[in-house]
Amino acid sequence: MFAGLVVLYTLAVVVILVVRIGAEGFRSDDIFVIPAVTGTAVGVYLTLKVTDNRMGPLMAVMSVSLVTLGLSNELIPWTLEHGGGALTVLSVHLSDVAWATQFVTAFVLMPLWFPTGRPISARWAWVGRAAIVIAAIAQLSFVVAESVCTFEDAASDACVSVENPWGIEGFAGFEWLFPLVMVMAIPAVASAFVRWRRSDDSERHQIKWVFVAAVGLLITLMILIADINRLFNDSVFAAALTGVWVAIAVAVRRYRLYDIDRILSRTVSYAVIIAVLAGIYIGLVTTIGSQFESSLAVAASTLAVAGLFSPLRRRVHRWVDKYFNRSSFDTAIVMDEFAGSLRDRVDADEVIEGWVGVIEDTMQPTSVGVWVKS
Repeated sequence: MFAGLVVLYTLAVVVILVVRIGAEGFRSDDIFVIPAVTGTAVGVYLTLKVTDNRMGPLMAVMSVSLVTLGLSNELIPWTLEHGGGALTVLSVHLSDVAWATQFVTAFVLMPLWFPTGRPISARWAWVGRAAIVIAAIAQLSFVVAESVCTFEDAASDACVSVENPWGIEGFAGFEWLFPLVMVMAIPAVASAFVRWRRSDDSERHQIKWVFVAAVGLLITLMILIADINRLFNDSVFAAALTGVWVAIAVAVRRYRLYDIDRILSRTVSYAVIIAVLAGIYIGLVTTIGSQFESSLAVAASTLAVAGLFSPLRRRVHRWVDKYFNRSSFDTAIVMDEFAGSLRDRVDADEVIEGWVGVIEDTMQPTSVGVWVKS
């Protein structure tokens, strides 16, 4: 029932956006329909497949709040064009509720519950409850505020004050409660670090997936400071947000969970390789260019960098794997040592004993049995 309502609501809002795009044209922020639909799909999928984990419903609520924010951005300008009043006030409240829900779910409940769908202990449960209660009180107070402030469109900086028909004269709402909601994110994030220290290897890999996606989102936000282009900024941010949803799905379902170590190691490896080769290239161009023609310097530097790429890549991969992909690195070493020792083993029992040792060192099973066909 819950999953069906989430899907129907999301599809209804998408249809509204498609109709508006057909009538008025495409806007850069319309690209956010991709992470909204992806979040809905992931939330519904986890809700149906992992019934004992609240991460699915939480994801669905996050996507619904994102969709609702997009819906309110369409409703507010339309209501202002048609006289404002109560419809505008309701649209603004809808936007405020969506924003508060997004913050509480993304910055409080997500770090508090991930990946098991519950706090690490009962002592941490108060953080989520406090954030929900404080945010709800703040939103209810704005329902009876004297007026609301909104914008005519997404690109507008001028606030339009709209009188609340059921507001209390002189009452502005408990706006001071929102900083308290934001403060709740601090113990929530702290609980994620505590969980990391207490968790087993599998749970740590689940956390790694979302951590990597969150770092990617943070890097994206730093890139967006340059404000290159509105469409470019929205597209990059939407892609990074979609990556977070996918990472959560992989982590909760534990599908190819340990691949994150290889992703991390290769990302770091190629970042180091690019930085080193870029430094060498710039150094060679500067040095050779001071003695010969610039075209000759560029050609010689390019050939030198191309020649260094393969040996540098092998060395950097091996060095990075020692730290970011340790289990695979150790497994490769054990397998190489076993393969090298086979030339000195002629007895079948010694070969079996060595092979069992390799299995125990690399896969760490609870028990090992060997069946030999006679």
